[in-house]
Amino acid sequence: MEAIQYQPIQWPEPPIVRTNPIYLCPPIWSHEDRYNGQPIIPNVILGPYHLVRKPEFIQETQISYVICIRDPSERLFLREMPLPGVEFCFLDVPADVNKSNIIPYFNQVNQLLSQAIEQGRTTLLCCSDGIDKSASFMSAFLMSAYELTAPNAITFVQNRRYCATPSPQGYRIKLLEYELLCSAQKSAGGTMSPGETKCSRRREDDEMVEDLVPGVRPIATAVGVANKRAR
Repeated sequence: MEAIQYQPIQWPEPPIVRTNPIYLCPPIWSHEDRYNGQPIIPNVILGPYHLVRKPEFIQETQISYVICIRDPSERLFLREMPLPGVEFCFLDVPADVNKSNIIPYFNQVNQLLSQAIEQGRTTLLCCSDGIDKSASFMSAFLMSAYELTAPNAITFVQNRRYCATPSPQGYRIKLLEYELLCSAQKSAGGTMSPGETKCSRRREDDEMVEDLVPGVRPIATAVGVANKRAR
């Protein structure tokens, strides 16, 4: 296989809050593109984990943070690499998505991505192939930060990375469940100002959401920061 030529990143526009994205197939897409990473929103790239084994990719994209979604059986081959200046974060998510509560993991990754965007760090969000797990977590972030529905969030991700496919009987169902939670959070916490990026809602609002879904807390939104960086 020929070596992939990496081009300077052209960060795409982030989604418009609560807006249905127009579905457009990428103008150029080949089977080999699934082995590369694609920018989804400013400062966040989605792709397969093997990209961390390509120093030229890390250097040219200036990635300084890697968030990897894996199930416990993947620990042996999805592990930290000796890359100077790159911080790794691994989330061991249960393999049986249908029988597990995935929402706390969604919230955790959302917080990590929000913090990285606020700090201006380029982040690689990945899983073993960059198709199911990480694409689902990217969609969950868009749902929380930009108030997209589950189908619209998935569509937005697929417009950037055409092979992204949350599993129909797994993560896609969990994203539909998460949509209800995001709606409940919005109802409980009210409207946030466009530039607000911190968890500044009142404690009683947090408790309202926790009553709706035990063990789940509202998270910070990166809407203001992402929109500012995209200008």
